[in-house]
Amino acid sequence: MPDPLRRTLAALFAGDRRVWRAAALCAVPFLLVMAYEGLRPRLYYTGTDNVEALSYVAQAPAGSRLCVPGLQVPAGTARVRLLLLSRTQQRPVVQAELTISGHRFASTVPGAVVPGRISAVEVAIPRTPSRPATQPATLCASAAGDVVNWGGTPLPAAPANPPSLAGKPLAGRIAVWYLPPAGSERSYLARFGEIVSRAALFRPGIVGAWLYVLLLVLVLPGLALAAVRALAVAVAGRGAGRGTMLAIFAIAAVNFFAWALITPPFQAPDEVDHFAYTQSLVERGDAPSDNPGSPLARWSSSEALALEDSAFFTDHQIGNSHPPWLSTQQRAYEADVARLHPSHADGGGNETAATHGPIYYAALAPGYLAGGSSPWSELTLMRLLSALLGALVPVFAYLIARELAPGRPWIAVLAALLVVFEPMYGFISGAVNNDVGVNAGAAALELLTIRTLRRGITWPAAIAIGLLLALLPQVKGTIISLYPVVALGLLATIWRHHRRSTPVRLGVVGVAVLVGRLLGSALASAFSGTQGGGAGAAPSSSDATSAALNSGSAALEHPVGYLSYLWQVFLPKLPGMARHFEDVGWPAYTIFVKRGWGAFGWYDVLFQPWVYKVILVAMVAVAVLAVLALRLERRFVRAHLLELALLVLMPLAVVAGFEAAFYTPGSRNFIPEFGRYAFPAIAPLAVLVVAALHGLGRRLVLYGGVALLVAMLSLSVASQLLTLSIFYA
Repeated sequence: MPDPLRRTLAALFAGDRRVWRAAALCAVPFLLVMAYEGLRPRLYYTGTDNVEALSYVAQAPAGSRLCVPGLQVPAGTARVRLLLLSRTQQRPVVQAELTISGHRFASTVPGAVVPGRISAVEVAIPRTPSRPATQPATLCASAAGDVVNWGGTPLPAAPANPPSLAGKPLAGRIAVWYLPPAGSERSYLARFGEIVSRAALFRPGIVGAWLYVLLLVLVLPGLALAAVRALAVAVAGRGAGRGTMLAIFAIAAVNFFAWALITPPFQAPDEVDHFAYTQSLVERGDAPSDNPGSPLARWSSSEALALEDSAFFTDHQIGNSHPPWLSTQQRAYEADVARLHPSHADGGGNETAATHGPIYYAALAPGYLAGGSSPWSELTLMRLLSALLGALVPVFAYLIARELAPGRPWIAVLAALLVVFEPMYGFISGAVNNDVGVNAGAAALELLTIRTLRRGITWPAAIAIGLLLALLPQVKGTIISLYPVVALGLLATIWRHHRRSTPVRLGVVGVAVLVGRLLGSALASAFSGTQGGGAGAAPSSSDATSAALNSGSAALEHPVGYLSYLWQVFLPKLPGMARHFEDVGWPAYTIFVKRGWGAFGWYDVLFQPWVYKVILVAMVAVAVLAVLALRLERRFVRAHLLELALLVLMPLAVVAGFEAAFYTPGSRNFIPEFGRYAFPAIAPLAVLVVAALHGLGRRLVLYGGVALLVAMLSLSVASQLLTLSIFYA
């Protein structure tokens, strides 16, 4: 082997060889599973009309004719499908016809017994040629003998070119799917070119299919290689400097950038409103109104047009449809912009993000400004800035672990990388959502609390803690659930460090809190939300704190009921307890396993159920190892009892806090909580997970860490591929 090549390989695969060998071995089953999923032929759609079957919106008496005009049937289509809900399990005979490019094709769907009452109605046509890309069509259908209801999405008013029932326009859209000939199957790999081309629609002009090829073929594998290398180098004793922190930050930022480009525009939780908040700050100089009676529009004309033409209003909730796949749809949007010249400054009305302060949203303003007048550029650049905030948390996790185990830097590197590749954390960090800001602030506060307990309080730490305590409620008020743990940490600092300066410096924390509240109030006043009549002021720090306390007021008023609710989230109801959940299964499984690890998009881009079962087994295994680690590492535990206690209390406080916010005395048949609400404690959680691996014993802990890292890497990449395939395949 030539010397330059040998040196290059040595630099690329630097570090402890045990890490590389273990990683290669552990990667094999994950690579095989992903290869199988990518190469397996499967049924597919040639397209949809971008409408989900959110409900059944067109109740049709027997013989009433439903017609859906303005369809664009893609090339390669041989079947067109509707969804029907029958009144009973006996579905009536359905007559359907499709008129496409002047040709009429009729189909009779015989009656049948349908146990779930929901069935598909399909019209078969000769397979459409590869050119043109689409053909205009109208689909009509009627059922004989009984009432039926057709699936789609309701709208406040009848849209342009609406569907009709018995000749009358409907206030909604009807869901339509286009399919190839019966029995046709293709793998994801065979459709790779189509997938990346579709993903590049409604993005900044510079984004093309080439960028997704680069992401999937080079960037994501390169990130995996960089992560394993960082751990291998740290195990070899060379991972303790600023260069390591910079590498962790870079790996995290690039991974979150990838999520920002993979997630379709506005398809992250409440992203439409978080985007609108920053737009209102920049364009109007005001926060959006928190007054439901505000006369201002919820979104600007520019954002509303982008949402309308990208089918957001009819495709963002249940994952059974797709965003636009056709370049003609993007060109139609561009023509609408050129014709309508929509305003960016006529929004600012009441929306879900208006209850928060402006700090996080102001931090994204440079991205919005750099985006010019394109919502797609503005949103993408804002996502990239948000990703940079999210990338701070792994660095803080690294520093927390370094505080506890300064002589073993690989532990800190592993903890940081577990945060980087937690898939839901990556997904939300690549989106515009104030959770990203509160996650970063909480991790900084947790680091300062642990460092203060370890070293004593310094002037800079006192100031930083005070400012964070004052300002973080403006980012998201639920952060106050962490404050009792911080208070305990400061009390423990007084007890441990008997220095004259300690009380004085703790007094500085109080002064910094007061200063921070004044700054927060000044910032809120600067974005007072007074323009446009009926708008409320942006909340100050005290307002946000009060709002957070009010959100948990039911728990404070009914502590026994709240404890019963919290119990039933995790464990079966005990005799004598009021029932809080009806027909929802095990709430903790939904919240912390499914929604905590793999629920992407607006609501539910989900893995197959077996994936969550494997994750649950792994979580239980880590808990068991934690108990074993307490015994095997009892000397370390005794020496660091206060620090470990605080690390355990941090996630417990965060979970208790958001559960209090969602507590109601009555019973509900749905689960409102999401696992991502625990991410303000993700840094201490990652450190605790690495600590738990010591239950394997000192000889095996490294191999357990490598296996866990490879599993997280694989799950992260699989999540990104899943998101692409669900939306674009």
